Amino acid sequence: MLMHNLFFLHGLESSPNGTKAQLIRKKYPECTIPELTPNIKERDEVLKQLISEPSWIIGSSLGGLSALLFAMSNPELVKAMILLAPAVGFYDPDFFDEAEMKLIESTYIPNGIPTTIIAGEYDDVIPMSSIEDLIKRSPDKQIVSFIKVKDDHSLNQFPGILMDCIVSMFF
Repeated sequence: MLMHNLFFLHGLESSPNGTKAQLIRKKYPECTIPELTPNIKERDEVLKQLISEPSWIIGSSLGGLSALLFAMSNPELVKAMILLAPAVGFYDPDFFDEAEMKLIESTYIPNGIPTTIIAGEYDDVIPMSSIEDLIKRSPDKQIVSFIKVKDDHSLNQFPGILMDCIVSMFF
């Protein structure tokens, strides 16, 4: 089945050629996987240019944060999201300025956007408590699913879970 309007947003240390991107591209070749810079403002500009109609978004780490920020400012353009270890607890002052760190601390999943979050219990990059706080801040908690897996930040141990989530959330 073709999946138009599907986007995968890679993380900081990944690319359109990363493990998850290739897994998704193999099953859904029409998926758009843009090359994104580390800068969250530049990422948002790319997404604003690419996404012009309601779409499904998968974001990994910094890509998950990018998906959240895009959804917060453009909720009408997001049908559903899958967030893989979203970088909502990545507060590196060498990477983000103070305004960006405040923005990250205030992220939420907008009303009406079904979202599944997958996070690793052994993630040493994004604290589980930061993801739990994201869910607490979100107004429509009943349409947020949180799946914890026995994995680290890479979430490469259970690729089937991601693919199952795509089918259950987007089809």
